[in-house]
Amino acid sequence: MFETCERVSKTSIYLLVFLLPILFLPWTANVLDFNKQALLIVLVLISLFSWMLKVLISGKASFSFSMVHIPVLVLFIVYAASSIFSVSSHTSFWGWPSVTSEGLISILAMVILYFLIINIFERKEVFYLAVSLIVSSLIAMIYGILQLFGIFVLPMIGFTRSAAFNTIGGVNSLAVFAAILLPLVITFLTIAKASKTKILFVATALVSAALLLIINFNIAWWIVMAGSALIIIFGTQKRNAFDGRWLILPMFFLAIAMLFSFFQFRIPGVPDMPAELFLNQKASLDISWTAVQENPVLGSGPGTFKYNFTRFKDVDFNNGNLWNLKFDWAASKFLTILGTIGILGALAFLAMVVTFIFYGIKFLMGKSYQKADDDSDQPDDFYWTLGMGVFMSFLAATTAFFLFRSNLSIDFAYFVLMACFVALLYPIKKEVVLKSSSLLTLGVTFGFTLIFIFGLGILILEGQRYVSATSYLKSIEAAQENRIDDAIAGLETALRISPKDDIYWREIAQVYLAAVNSVRNNSGLNAEESSRIAQRYINGAVNAAKSATEANPNNTDNWSVRGSVYQNLIGIVGGTKDWSVSAYEEAARLEPTNPFFPNQIGISLMREARNTQDAAERSNLIEEAKAKFNEAIALKSDYAAAHFQLALAYQTEGDQSAMVASLEKTKEVAPFDVGLAFQLGVVYYQMDNLEKARTEFERAVLLNPNYANALYFLGLIYDEFGQTDSAIAVFERLIANNPDNGVAIQVLKNLRSGKGALEGLGGQVPSETEELPIVEDIEEEIKEEIGE
Repeated sequence: MFETCERVSKTSIYLLVFLLPILFLPWTANVLDFNKQALLIVLVLISLFSWMLKVLISGKASFSFSMVHIPVLVLFIVYAASSIFSVSSHTSFWGWPSVTSEGLISILAMVILYFLIINIFERKEVFYLAVSLIVSSLIAMIYGILQLFGIFVLPMIGFTRSAAFNTIGGVNSLAVFAAILLPLVITFLTIAKASKTKILFVATALVSAALLLIINFNIAWWIVMAGSALIIIFGTQKRNAFDGRWLILPMFFLAIAMLFSFFQFRIPGVPDMPAELFLNQKASLDISWTAVQENPVLGSGPGTFKYNFTRFKDVDFNNGNLWNLKFDWAASKFLTILGTIGILGALAFLAMVVTFIFYGIKFLMGKSYQKADDDSDQPDDFYWTLGMGVFMSFLAATTAFFLFRSNLSIDFAYFVLMACFVALLYPIKKEVVLKSSSLLTLGVTFGFTLIFIFGLGILILEGQRYVSATSYLKSIEAAQENRIDDAIAGLETALRISPKDDIYWREIAQVYLAAVNSVRNNSGLNAEESSRIAQRYINGAVNAAKSATEANPNNTDNWSVRGSVYQNLIGIVGGTKDWSVSAYEEAARLEPTNPFFPNQIGISLMREARNTQDAAERSNLIEEAKAKFNEAIALKSDYAAAHFQLALAYQTEGDQSAMVASLEKTKEVAPFDVGLAFQLGVVYYQMDNLEKARTEFERAVLLNPNYANALYFLGLIYDEFGQTDSAIAVFERLIANNPDNGVAIQVLKNLRSGKGALEGLGGQVPSETEELPIVEDIEEEIKEEIGE
């Protein structure tokens, strides 16, 4: 029985090492790391439970005792303490929907995996475990290359029809993953005896080279240089153990890496790589260091770098086109740890790295090499070379952590490499016998029982989270197809199971608002039914938005949605202006450099101003709104939304000249906004400045040739200027796209018969043509920008 338990325990880890790098599933919104985390938790716990059962049945266990384990445990303890005091404990524990690999549950699973590998795998089995990782990486790299060339292996799954998709993460992450494992592949090639395994390692080395050349990512080349140089250094030092003829492989990769890194070569015919955005080192260091000054010991909590970014990013971010992006990672894993786990976390990570480097050098220099009973089937140098390959890849991964961000696949490979190296370094384990009547046996049994109960609880919670995630994805798909009721049902299911996930509250609040608009536009409902159903959805939106901020009060997105919900109720429900302003002010406190929030406060004040009858109060509200719009402009001088809202405020005050000046300023910062061009044309038309009006309408039509309202006014202006042929051509074009527009048809008849364009129509603006108000356009763009 205990042999079966041992097989189950080892098989679970073999499966995990093979499957995790290549796993993705289409049933959740996060198709990669969320599913990888679930696989990691399930298989690690199965392996752990099987091992514990084997120990209890056999009455004995073998343990690897070494000082090298201490920094791994210390790092986990620091992560746990940081999670407890995190700005978002729920996010720090689970990771998702932020950084899954940084979640405490992921770290715990990888630490357990580390101890399982070093305690249940013999030295000779480490080779096969590493081979499993290499085979998996080979599949991942081949799949990634095919994707980059537009050869989609699984086209029936929609999201895979993208060159940017692969099973590791981003394209650059795939290159880094390949660079990390390259030293392992090179050294394994030197010790492979069987022709099949040698072919496998040759193929992996060739595919790795091809992938690195195709992606041509500078940081990946630096990692290749580090790994290749270390192999050359240690291989030269141990020429009696490492066949010097094989040094040509690391020399070749070192030369290639230097060539492509220093001279920025590109291979002709290689497709352009999908763009990836990430912070630079300086900005990351500034943000993390500022965050450390606020929470110096334990940081803001695992997986909370986005919170630090929104609070501490420099206002200069607003000068770029991507000012609205929020980054979950610093430029490197180490800088992420510094800001989120604090000085203690950074020191614990450095201590772990330094400890492994120290023991690794001792191992490679022949000063710390244990012989084990299972070594007899291999020559003495076999395990030394095997250990060198594992250690070189560990060092390559460590280099990557100081240069690049990480993900679950890279972190997982890192822990596997550490465990394999320790299993090679200290193969001799101490056997502990559990006597039936001893206190030790009682203590072990009690400890195993607690671990089993805790682990079973984690499995149940993970299952619930997975069901919630699948319901969430179904609701997103339903919302995109305008199936509002199905979207609400899916999110309600997710919330019943996972009420602490603020993303579900945030999303359902927005779906409820969409449902309110749907009800109002439903002509099949009478006024009483429409009011009753709309009220129910309004209550749902308000309660959901409040629940989102209560579940996670440090997430700006939650406060933004809450502010939006109240903003939509201004003029319908009393007091909602103050609630909206308060919510946006809290969002602005958490993200002080974002111009969106003061602009939204101004919009809320303007909506209240339009609904008040008191002239003095109205004037005060408009002045407050103008101050907020100017505050947004001060944060981002080219923020078109704030410029336009300021123009509307001047219009409300009746200051037409100031309104026109503000609109012209808006045009400078948003020259390609078709709705703005139309709006400015209408203003000039109303002012009887037909020359400027014609310029704006022509610009609108140039930006959108089928913009019906712009064509209508442009045709009228051509008629005013006596350009009848041009007016006829414009209205013919308008009618071609709007054949049922009776007003436009009548105008065309008038023009063709030599009459005035609006004769018999009383200057009517056609109601059947499309309306594209700039206010709605800008607001929708902003909602997309902040991820709402």
